[in-house]
Amino acid sequence: MEQTTNKEQVMSSFTKKIGQTTFKVNVFFAENTTSTFEDKLLHLMANDIANRKQGTPDAE
Repeated sequence: MEQTTNKEQVMSSFTKKIGQTTFKVNVFFAENTTSTFEDKLLHLMANDIANRKQGTPDAE
């Protein structure tokens, strides 16, 4: 994981290879947010569940 620093934020990134495609993902969080990491994670899980219910036949 690499980290770069600028005036306002620290950004982490990682790479993930799926098949023959390599993805570089940059991760950062706003320092002035009111939501916690747990809030963000629950939001992601709720969205994933909702998307699975809406139409992917092999989701179960």
